[in-house]
Amino acid sequence: CPKNSNYTACGTACPTTCNDGAMPADCDASACVETCECQEGFVFDANECIPRDECGCVFEGRLHGLGEEFWGDNTCTKRCVCDATSRRAVCRWASCRAEEECRVEEGIQDCYPKNYGICTAVGATHYESFDGRKFIFQGTCMYQFAGLCKKSQDLVDFQVLVQNGHQDDEPPSSITLVTVKVYDKNIVISQEHPGKITINDQLVNLPYRHGDRKISIYKGGQEVVVETDFGLTVTYDWQSQITVSAPRAYANALCGLCGNYNGNADDEMMMKNGQVTSNPDTFGHSWKVTDIPGCVEESKVECPTIAAALRHQKFSKMGCGIIQQVDGPFIACHAHVDAVKYFQNCVHDFCLFPDQESVMCLIIARYAAACQDAGVTIRKWRTDDFCSISCPANSHYEICSQDCSQTCSSIYTPVKCLERCREGCVCDEGFVLSGDECVPMSQCGCLHQGFYYKAEETFFPTKQEKCQCQAGGTVVCQKISCPGGSEGKVIDGVFQCPPASPGACVATGDRTYISFDGMAFNISGTCSYILTETCAGDNVKPFVVKIKKDARQKRKVSGIQALSVEVYGLTLTLTRGKRGTVTVDSISHHLPAILSNGRVQVLQHGTGVLLQADFGLVIRYDLLYHVMVTVPQSYQGHLCGLCGNYNGQRNDDFLLPNGQQAPNAVVFGPAWKTPDASCNDDCPEDDCPVCTEEKAAVLQKPNYCGILTVPKGPFDSCHHLINPALYFQTCLHDLCLAEGDTRVLCQSIQSYATACQDAGVVIEAWRRPSFCRKRGCPANSSYSLCTNLCANSCTGLVDASKCPKTCLEGCRCDTGYIFDGQGCVPKDKCGCFVDGRYYKPHESVLKDKCQQRCTCVPGKDLTCSSHSCTDDETCEIRDGVLGC
Repeated sequence: CPKNSNYTACGTACPTTCNDGAMPADCDASACVETCECQEGFVFDANECIPRDECGCVFEGRLHGLGEEFWGDNTCTKRCVCDATSRRAVCRWASCRAEEECRVEEGIQDCYPKNYGICTAVGATHYESFDGRKFIFQGTCMYQFAGLCKKSQDLVDFQVLVQNGHQDDEPPSSITLVTVKVYDKNIVISQEHPGKITINDQLVNLPYRHGDRKISIYKGGQEVVVETDFGLTVTYDWQSQITVSAPRAYANALCGLCGNYNGNADDEMMMKNGQVTSNPDTFGHSWKVTDIPGCVEESKVECPTIAAALRHQKFSKMGCGIIQQVDGPFIACHAHVDAVKYFQNCVHDFCLFPDQESVMCLIIARYAAACQDAGVTIRKWRTDDFCSISCPANSHYEICSQDCSQTCSSIYTPVKCLERCREGCVCDEGFVLSGDECVPMSQCGCLHQGFYYKAEETFFPTKQEKCQCQAGGTVVCQKISCPGGSEGKVIDGVFQCPPASPGACVATGDRTYISFDGMAFNISGTCSYILTETCAGDNVKPFVVKIKKDARQKRKVSGIQALSVEVYGLTLTLTRGKRGTVTVDSISHHLPAILSNGRVQVLQHGTGVLLQADFGLVIRYDLLYHVMVTVPQSYQGHLCGLCGNYNGQRNDDFLLPNGQQAPNAVVFGPAWKTPDASCNDDCPEDDCPVCTEEKAAVLQKPNYCGILTVPKGPFDSCHHLINPALYFQTCLHDLCLAEGDTRVLCQSIQSYATACQDAGVVIEAWRRPSFCRKRGCPANSSYSLCTNLCANSCTGLVDASKCPKTCLEGCRCDTGYIFDGQGCVPKDKCGCFVDGRYYKPHESVLKDKCQQRCTCVPGKDLTCSSHSCTDDETCEIRDGVLGC
């Protein structure tokens, strides 16, 4: 039941409302119905129970909210407002502007623009301005797409910004981010959060409607639609297509990449300084509003083989030619929407990127949408082998869908729809859309303060409140606060108190540890240890992180042999040198692994592995010597282990399991051992010699460990954020122990480089042919100082929004190849990703106690058949593999 009401099995069928006059005269008040009954002093208003004194005004039989403006007649000549003091409608004479007309749209009477100007951008990247000027601009910074430049009391101010994306130093491929600024709202739509938006930095499920109906945002087909009450409409498909529709009232008042909308295409490339240019790059550069690290502003426009490509594609039925095909799926549209320009744009992009079928699909999809907007019925043009769309669970593809009312949100409030149908994914029978997922109606979430939340979703409506949507639409909230009354904020869905940086604990090299509170100490033992675990507090998610050190060998550094994490009832183990795999409850999984319904992810990150849980736990392991654990500040005072108690005090970090303080690290370390095979608590002097002053003096030079601390060196930009002194001392110790082994030197330096890059610092290239030369890379990839494998993975492998925001050195896939969790493969050779587990193409595994044999068929997911072990076999796990 809604707030301020209670369930009753036998309540009145004629409840008191803000508009009692609208109650039918024949309503039987004595009838007994199951209902929600408002508490004493409250009355129904729509689907809420509010105090009677908050009811609005009844005008000609209709109820209007306090402060609501509305038309008092059907010709838009009487403008009224519901006065909050008198609770009566106060009206005045008014009229529509010259470029507007009075009409009803979607049940609402208002003054609507008579006509609109439309500006589009699609592909890589074709612009068509409000006045019809076509050009190509591929800058990857942030630019003003359209916005009000001539301020006017009659026009609402707005800005639409765009950013094009690129992968490392490859050419830009698509529009990755759109920002709409209007009515003091900052609405961001990005590839990072497909199916969602952010409003003023808050991640929001769709649909969304502003309380006073000034802004409506909903999904139409594959696109998000942002509509305002003054006629501005922005659509974006989270991938490559943006359209801005502005009412005629904004003619000659706009500026940006879309031009000034004055009806003259000749002056459309007017730069910010008022001068007109014919160079698209110069024009685009003038409308840059923000620099993005690494962004470029030169367009790759010319294609030397364009003539041959045009001839070849003209008759292609599985390419751009499908747009103009005389007996094709778009034949009914040719008389309504010019097919030639879309065909030429399609061929141009395919000519630039011949190994990427997706660039053709984007332009063809744009033509399909334009045809449907024109009211034309088109035939199915996608096939399993050409431009196929993969729909999420419990949904299917339709060429013409307008079923936007089938959402969980429509339970609470009417949902806006596109006037025309669009192609897209539609929920199967019996399922409805909950945010970006299709679920049974029984699993719908909650509407809270105008925002829709999925079932089990945690959110922060204020800086002092944490809430969770529970099954059945109930929202449960609790107060939260920061020490000293300081304000917290939500970072990546986790509440953080200032300073807004999570606690970090490090184990690195032969013996070095840094606690969450910054206490540095040495433990020379080679046992298995509890690095950190939850040991107090009921309000935090429990977890355990353990490390197993290498057995001591003379003149060898003891690295980290294995890392194990216990979380959400799972035990995950990562093993030194085993790149690309994780053991989950004794069974080996390829990376990436998405576990516990997405609450835990294990991803390849640089040359190491990243494990993250949805409550803010993040663990980075380089599969050799270095582990970093970060936790949100809600864990302060709730942890123990080698990483300390995380209470902001360094002097009590040597806390023993019995609650006492250890006098030193020699006593502290062994206390956190786990049952293990024989191991040593310290290092015999023969195996761990102390560095002589002469040797230390040599190893401190810039061509050894000194490279970490040298001013103006490759790590200078990181020194202010991460003190290199500890990493420098670790490097000295380990290099001395290993008698100058350059592999140890390079690994020590890489540990600091990783810490810097994980903190978001841009470092300089530090490897040289004669010094820690670049690593060899597997087929179809090359070394890069800064790459993000997660963000360039096979479609569906990982949720892009969960990928690390930073890059690390590693091997970047060559153009035309994509990371499949193991290596770089052609985009059509990705394997199968089912229930959070990745299977290589044609890989065969046993499942369900060996009762099924399943094989990965690329493009068709797993194909399974019955299987059984023979009479003399048993089904068991060996070396991480289930088998007979």
